[in-house]
Amino acid sequence: MQEVMLQMKQWIAIYGLNLVGAIAILVLGIIAAGIVVGIVRKLMRKANVDETLVSFGGNFLKFALYAFVIIAALNRVGFQTGSIIAIFGAAGLAVGLAMQSNLANLAAGVMILIFRPFSLGEMIDTAGTLGKVEAITILSTKLRTPDNRLVIIPNNKIFTDKLTNITAAEVRRIDLVMGIGYDDDIKKAKDLFMDIITSHPKVLKDPAPTVQVLELADSSVNFAVRPWVNNADWWNTKCEITEQVKLRCDEEGISIPYPQQDLHLFNETPPAGQATVQ
Repeated sequence: MQEVMLQMKQWIAIYGLNLVGAIAILVLGIIAAGIVVGIVRKLMRKANVDETLVSFGGNFLKFALYAFVIIAALNRVGFQTGSIIAIFGAAGLAVGLAMQSNLANLAAGVMILIFRPFSLGEMIDTAGTLGKVEAITILSTKLRTPDNRLVIIPNNKIFTDKLTNITAAEVRRIDLVMGIGYDDDIKKAKDLFMDIITSHPKVLKDPAPTVQVLELADSSVNFAVRPWVNNADWWNTKCEITEQVKLRCDEEGISIPYPQQDLHLFNETPPAGQATVQ
């Protein structure tokens, strides 16, 4: 019995302090990790970093610090942490290889949240989809199309593809091409188009609208009609001006030609003495 008690005292003397030290490392490390994560999140919010990225970055840092604290506590008790680190490294490599696409989407999501090429509520055209941004997450972006479909696009596809932010600016130009016949009065048509766009209530005075002869096409003389409007009025104004052009041209007798070709037939008489081939 005395030998057992002696061995227990020796074990406590050798490992007891290590166990107490490991518990202290674990408790203090978790507290310190919470403080560090809180400071980092405050700094990110102060730098106007997106809240999604703040949450993701804070959680990632917290789990990394917790893993470091646990390994340090195990090492204090006497575990061989080198093998544990090697196992974690191998597991991380395997997971990384298996989730390459998700990691690419994650990295692209972080870049989108940092550089902000678009924001919630803006209309963008990317990856073959036109829609309003409803949500930006770490892995994907949700777009609501004009016909009310919800499209979820991986962030990596958005980040590597061409992206057009349609509503980034407050004003936008309407580009219309209007054609008249070659027999119509160019000056009259030009004045008519200018009157239509300048009299529209949604067309802005500054920048000033323009009407110019664009090209002499195969079947028509084409005008570039370019008024400026507020972004929210772009679509309705475009349709209303197009309708007014048709109505006013009909009233003023200005033709809006459709593609056509003139076919000229020549009746050639064969020379005398030459038979006509049937």
